[in-house]
This record gives sequence, structure tokens and C-alpha cells, in this order.
Amino acid sequence: MIIAGIDPSLTSTGVAVIRSPERVATATVTSKPPAPGTETVRTRFERMEQLATGILDLVDGADVVGIESPAYGMQNAGKVHDRSGLWWWIVGQLEALGVPVVEISPPSRMMYATGKGNAGKDLVLVTAAATYKQAAITGNDIADAVLIAAMVSRLADQPIELRRPAQSKLKALAKVQMPQVLVTTRST
Repeated sequence: MIIAGIDPSLTSTGVAVIRSPERVATATVTSKPPAPGTETVRTRFERMEQLATGILDLVDGADVVGIESPAYGMQNAGKVHDRSGLWWWIVGQLEALGVPVVEISPPSRMMYATGKGNAGKDLVLVTAAATYKQAAITGNDIADAVLIAAMVSRLADQPIELRRPAQSKLKALAKVQMPQVLVTTRST
């Protein structure tokens, strides 16, 4: 089973694709905002289209995709409307293709990495890089995508960690809802 993880962003989306426990491909899809005062509805649409196309190309062929859920309450939540649009564009295309999508909340991702649902980004990055040596983790966006994919992999009974995570980290999986098609597949 090929499992992908996406940490969506308007500037640098992290993507991880797990083909086996030893093979975790990582990439970013980046976009620069238009110059101040030049942004239009059309430029915003084109930017989201370019981002979504790049992201979807990277996860093409995945059997299931995990994606970080929107964090509306987070500080520095600028461009919330556009980020929500990008999120729905990605999820909508995956759903239209019949690819199951799993939402992972930011606190669950942080807890899976560190055992704490309010861990800082740098601690999450360092912990992810130490845990997932089979992935080229070069920044926070990639670390988050790898963690999202790892969580879905564990829930799909295909863990990629070399050893079982601590119970405090595994608690992060309790609130993740797997699509019914995957739950049915796992139990058969």
C-alpha cells in the first residue's frame, strides 16, 4: 500500500510518500506570493491551481493520503480563506479520484512526534528527523508530512518506525478517523 502525507501551505507544502518502510520519498511544493498590491482573484486562483497540481502530481498513485487539517485557531493564520481553498481543492480532487483521505490535526501530529500535543515546531522537526532516518527531512514542512504519513501507515497496520512508539505518542492516533473503506479492509 502506498501512503502519502501532505502538510499544505501556500508557501511551502511538505509531501511524503511511503512506498515501503525503507522508502519514504519527500518533496516540497513552493509558491511565492505576488508583490504587494498586485494580488487579484485571478492570481490567487492561479497560485492555488499551481500548488494543487504540483501536490497532486507527487501523491499520484497513493492508495490513501493523510493531510493536516486546517488550524484555524493558530497564531499567524493569515490567508485563512486561501489556505482553506487549497485544502479543499486537494481533498476534493483526491475524493473525486476515489483516494481515501485521512485528516490529522496539528496537535495529534505533534503528540505523535513528541508525546505532547503542544510541542514546538523545532522539537517536532528534530524528533521526526531522528525517528525517520529513511526520509530526507529538510525542514518543518517535510517533517510534518512524514509524521502525517507515518500516522496513517501505523493505522493501516504498516508502521514505518523501527520500534514501537511510546504509549504517550500512540495516544495521538485515538482521535484520527480512518475512512470506512480502510477500516473494512483492515478487519478482513
